[in-house]
This record gives sequence, structure tokens and C-alpha cells, in this order.
Amino acid sequence: MQQSRYQVNDHLSIGASIGMSYQAIAMKTDLRFPNEMIGVLRMVDEVVCAPFKGNGDIITDLLLFGMCNSKEAMNPFNKMGALDVAMEQSLSPSYNLGILWEPTDDFSFGMVYQSEAKMRLRGKYLINNAVAPQQLVAGLNSSATGQVLAAILGLPGFVPDIESGLVAMDFKYPQHFKAGIKYKIFPDLQMNFDVGWTDFSAWDKFKFEFDRQISLLKVAKLLSADVSDRSLALPLRFQSAWRWGIGFEYSATDRLKLRMGYEPRTSSIPDDKRNTMVPINNAQLFGLGLGYRFDQDTDLDLSIGFLRSRDDIPANTSSLANKTGVDNILLNPYAGLDIKTNTKVTLLGINYRTRW
Repeated sequence: MQQSRYQVNDHLSIGASIGMSYQAIAMKTDLRFPNEMIGVLRMVDEVVCAPFKGNGDIITDLLLFGMCNSKEAMNPFNKMGALDVAMEQSLSPSYNLGILWEPTDDFSFGMVYQSEAKMRLRGKYLINNAVAPQQLVAGLNSSATGQVLAAILGLPGFVPDIESGLVAMDFKYPQHFKAGIKYKIFPDLQMNFDVGWTDFSAWDKFKFEFDRQISLLKVAKLLSADVSDRSLALPLRFQSAWRWGIGFEYSATDRLKLRMGYEPRTSSIPDDKRNTMVPINNAQLFGLGLGYRFDQDTDLDLSIGFLRSRDDIPANTSSLANKTGVDNILLNPYAGLDIKTNTKVTLLGINYRTRW
């Protein structure tokens, strides 16, 4: 990171820096589609097709579009496949601007702005298709009327066991603003308080763009406007949020400083988009740390943080978790069910600074 600082006067200074960072996104998940339309397909197999299993003829094939010829039926709560995606960009530029006002030794006020970083993530994907969608497509294509129906709906003629290739996504790391004060309550005890805002609304959706047509997507596009033959958009609808935090620093010796802090983190995820893929809603963060100065030019900081988030998602309230309906095809694995999440995260940090 390249940075510079300008001392305006004895009490005021401004600074700027240019940062270069590495960004990556990875996702590995099973795909289940507990959708009412898929439930209808299961009912057709169990009720309508049951009398014709093993003794169908050309008439039933024509009337039922060959759907009864599938050896395994679609089930809304069965696995439809598995998706493994990994993307990255090795260099992502951004810039920071800051101002610091220190009228006395006991009080200071500062602000910092971090710009957004736009990037084009690229990587690879691997999809393992389950037997049920393979059998559905094979059954349709075993009948003349089924082939016509599949052509009208744009369904694939064949679903392979594995599909792989290249994937890309436009990604934006959100801009951030923070302002805070430092106040020395006692000569050895300092309090820090800050408020911050992050533009999480930049994460309205994550759109994965594949290098070729995907069989499962050609089926799923019939039930969702966020799916096409070669793309999959996750409608996250994140919201920008303000957060505050407080911390204390105690100077045990001239070299050793002890720190502790607390930050209640307001969720950026709207109620109707809460999910188990990002199981962090409203959260609390507790932190402990210490700083040690070896000499005038060398410092070492160590920190540990504990974050905990609990969430209750009542049935039929989130379109990314448990909503029922026809158009809830994407990442909605627990349709009609109550969900509870409990997330615990431990954060470790180390910072070594020296000047020469």
C-alpha cells in the first residue's frame, strides 16, 4: 500500500493511500428445490403415472408426454445436484482518504473514507447433476409429444452427469466511511468511540455468468426470472447500515498496552432475504488485544475477537431460505420450515510495524 500524510498545522493532518488487494469468492453447496411446481411433478409420478409404470404404451406416452417413463421422479426435498464455484482477482485497487484533528493530548477526532473497488472475478465451476432431473429430461425425450413440449419450453435434450467450465462475475467491494473520537479518561486509560457506514446495498445480487449453457439452469429458468441458460443471479438485496463501537486502552507500562472493545453489528440482510448461506444477522463482537513497543520505530499488535449471531427465520418469510410458492427456486432449501441459526466466529489478528 502506498500512503502519504500532510501535516497542515500542529493539530490537523490529512492523509491518503492507494491499496492493492486480493479478492476471491468460493461456494460449494448442494442444490435442493422444494418448489410447489416440482411437488406437482412428484404428485404426477405417484398418482397419475403409478398405474402405467412398467406397462405403458404409445398412447400413454403421447398423452403424458413421456413423463411416466422416468425411473426416478423429481422430489422437492431431494438433491438436484451439487455446485462448486471458485473465482478470484489477484489485484483490486482502491483508495483511502483521512483526516485527524488533535487539539489536545487528551482528545482527538478522525474520519476516514475507503472507496469501493470494482472487479471482474473469474474462475471455474463444477456441477454434479442428480439422477432425477436426468430422468425427467430423458422421459420427455422418449415421447414425440414430450419432445415437442421440451422444445417449446427450451429444455435440454440431455442432462450429463457432470458439467464444468469457466465462470465470471462482476463484483463490487462496498465503500466505507468511519468517524471516531479518542479521549483520555485518565492518564493511563483511553476511550475510543466510533461510528461507521458501509454501502452494502452494492450487493444487490451476485450474478454468475457461465461460459456455456447449463442443463439445470435451462430447467430452473422456467420458474425464476433470475435464471437464464447461462447465468444465475442470487437476489441478496443487502442494505447499507450504520454501526457503532466502543473500546478502551490501558497503558500498563511505557511499552505495553492492553485493549478491549465491543461492537453491536446491525444486520445488512433484509428480513425477507435471511438465509443459512450467510448465517450472520444481528451480531455482537467482543475484542481483546495488546500492543507492545520494542523501540521507537517498532510495534507489535495482537488481537482476538469473538463474534456471535443468532437468528430465527419463521416459516414462509424468506425467499432465500424457507418460502413456499412457485417462483422460489433459488437457494430456498427449507420451504415451509422454521429455521434457527447460531453462528460463532473467532478472529485472530497480528500487526507488525517498523520504520527505517
